[in-house]
Amino acid sequence: MDNAYLIVSDLHITEVEDHADGWMGYKSRRFVIDEDLAALVERFRADAVAWGGRALTLVLNGDIIDFDLVREVPARDAVAYPISGAERRYGLEPSEAKSVWKLQRILAQHPAFVDLLAGFVAAGHRVVYVLGNHDRELVFEGVQAVLRDAIVAAVSARGGSVTATEVIAFEPWFHYVADELYVEHGNQYDTWSSFRYVLATTAPDATGVEVVPLPMGNFANRYLLNRMGYFNPHAGDFLQSAGGYVSHWVRHYLFHPTRHLMLTWMWGSLLIFAGMLRNRRLTAAHAPSLHVQRRDALAARHALPRERLAALDALAERPVNRRLFPILRELWLDRAIMAVVMVTATIVLALAAIPLWLKLVIPLLVFPLAFLIYERFAYQRIDAYEADLPARARAIAALMHVPVVSFGHTHNALATPLGGGATFANSGTWAPSWVGGDVTQPTPAKRNYIVVDARPDGHGVRVGSWMG
Repeated sequence: MDNAYLIVSDLHITEVEDHADGWMGYKSRRFVIDEDLAALVERFRADAVAWGGRALTLVLNGDIIDFDLVREVPARDAVAYPISGAERRYGLEPSEAKSVWKLQRILAQHPAFVDLLAGFVAAGHRVVYVLGNHDRELVFEGVQAVLRDAIVAAVSARGGSVTATEVIAFEPWFHYVADELYVEHGNQYDTWSSFRYVLATTAPDATGVEVVPLPMGNFANRYLLNRMGYFNPHAGDFLQSAGGYVSHWVRHYLFHPTRHLMLTWMWGSLLIFAGMLRNRRLTAAHAPSLHVQRRDALAARHALPRERLAALDALAERPVNRRLFPILRELWLDRAIMAVVMVTATIVLALAAIPLWLKLVIPLLVFPLAFLIYERFAYQRIDAYEADLPARARAIAALMHVPVVSFGHTHNALATPLGGGATFANSGTWAPSWVGGDVTQPTPAKRNYIVVDARPDGHGVRVGSWMG
């Protein structure tokens, strides 16, 4: 039987917040995409009927649920586990029990999303969920059970009957169909979002509770963007210049009594830095043997040589928490350190017994020149890894012997030939973006998707945009 796949990624479904002034605008009700996604899935099913004889699979390729953007916490007497003051400010830690609560809250606000999955499963089709970085908390069995049970209940409400094991399959690394398709979220090739051991992404914290040591990209959402309501975490082009940040601060924070941009940045950056060091320690203490064991089991499940998955694993980027300078640079802590050093040096020069011209020339000329030179040579693009993705996809296509390799993560949809009859496709995003203009008014994403039509006589790959 021929197969057809609908691939979507980066939906970033999370809790809903509505604020009249545009605060957290990207989480507002007007950007809930559930019904449009359901319409796309229904169109996919209808097209498959026209094609005839296709086995259908919906592949949810990572960052479908966004746990990091959940700011609400349960009441003190509503749960058995303790909730710290930091969690009440920044959101719950990524442990199994707390992630269960977050997912229950999200699904309660997105019943149409659960219903579309139930309708697809009830019709006899298959759903595969490949984990990304923002939904990595689905690695816990208890969290997976929440989604499974919700789908089973929705199927039952339709008059159908399915078991929990039938409704959805979770893949922590990739979805692979021999000779047809390889789907991976793509965060493993982004040093800001990769995991050291992608098949062993939990470790015990100081209290012995298993948690997910999150990558830096997740920490940035948790400790910075969740407290900076106009900074859209889905828009990589948001305010790149120092002047842009100053203008944004004057317009939206300077005269607001409870919102503080600079304090949020300073304290949040320190928390991120401390969290990166903590996660590095947790990961270092977490032996890679479990990862290798699971990797070998995955190779056996797909009837692949162990060495092939080891080579696939080696393509990933090591997490940025292994390197100090990029973290300081991305958080602007390097500039803060330079500013403190220059101000201190200026005061020392003012008090020193040296000629007046030196007291003026060094702070007014030498220090600015040194800063410009530093900026010139220290400049880095956080999205520079994207240029390497076609090469990574080409290597994967050769290793796994598949004609189609699909990623998400970048939020930039594309389809490009890799040579040798293989195609690389990125499924873009459904999360709201920001394209200039008023930052309090995010714009809808292009809502991209990929359809792969796999037949014995060839494969068709189409990247589309579902705009309603």
